[in-house]
Amino acid sequence: MNFELTEEQVMFRNMARKFAQREMLPTLKEYERERKVNYDVIKKMGSLGLIGVQIPQEYGGLGLDYTTAAIIWEQLSWASWTQALVSLGHGPLAGTIIMKAASEEQKQKYLPPLCRGEIIIAMAAVEPNVGSDATAVEATARLDGDEWVINGTKNFISAGGIADVTLVLVQTDKSQGTRGLALIAVEKGTPGFSSAAIEMVGDRAGDLASLGFSDCRVPKDNLVGQIGRGIQNSLAGIDTARLFIAAGAIGMAQSCLDACIKYAKERSQFSKPIASFQLVQEVIARMQAETETTRWQVYYAAELKSKGLPHVKELSSAKWLATELAVRASAEAIRLHGAYGCTDDFPVAHHHCDAVLSTILGGTTEMHKLTIGRELLDINAIV
Repeated sequence: MNFELTEEQVMFRNMARKFAQREMLPTLKEYERERKVNYDVIKKMGSLGLIGVQIPQEYGGLGLDYTTAAIIWEQLSWASWTQALVSLGHGPLAGTIIMKAASEEQKQKYLPPLCRGEIIIAMAAVEPNVGSDATAVEATARLDGDEWVINGTKNFISAGGIADVTLVLVQTDKSQGTRGLALIAVEKGTPGFSSAAIEMVGDRAGDLASLGFSDCRVPKDNLVGQIGRGIQNSLAGIDTARLFIAAGAIGMAQSCLDACIKYAKERSQFSKPIASFQLVQEVIARMQAETETTRWQVYYAAELKSKGLPHVKELSSAKWLATELAVRASAEAIRLHGAYGCTDDFPVAHHHCDAVLSTILGGTTEMHKLTIGRELLDINAIV
């Protein structure tokens, strides 16, 4: 097993870190305070190919392996996981779904502009009564001539308020159960389609929205993939999104570690830097050990995914451990910084707010524990 990064991976890691430092950090505080999306960052990411890193070159992406993609996502999230999520999160999620399930015509229509940062494509599965159990979809779509008529609501949709296109998971025939589920593309501005912003504790530089559909009519050809494959096609994107979330959590933990090291050397109490205190060193040492260990779990899951090998329990392990680490490391970082850690003059507070959200998106920690248990024991604890 080779634990060394390739020259290409080191190059992309350095490039992504420089982008985070030069393009994201200088204005991040402003966008978080005003709860605005930085569209300039999205365009710049698109120009560098950072939105579609795992999408094949023939569709406008960089065609990189998932390990390299995880390295890039980690470095961008080092500055802001939320800004990375709203800027390129649709590449791993919706981009993967389109790449795996869409017709060739749909791929050519959506993927190149997505990769260039010209359009944002959201994916809407969650509903007020549908979370971990994505099969209990209540939003409906019925075929009326050459049009789908969609009714229902979706909740907590990332980029839902700003997306140019939304892939909506709908039930086309309730009597068919999961075999009636499908994904339908709905373009912004379609009559009967509305959105309302949701303000969260974190996600201050992002966009989360509730979506409403009231006799919303879209062309029959907007069906993405086959009827009956809605869940499977959605999970293909969610699988890649989980890797993005896990890698981003490592970026947040590393940023908190870096901030603690810097602050501990600069902050003096009792006539000496707090870095000389044993308990401070213990906090920093544990943070480093856990971050480095979990980073390699994330890379391992990415490597298995790149090779097309089974990776369900490995990715669930990575997502669980990385996101919980981000919460723990950011909380410790706030305590180490004292009252200053609760302000936005230091990066740790905004990471903590975002880290809490990362444990929920892409499947809760509890769901991933059950997934790992199912894989090991061959028994589904839910059914």
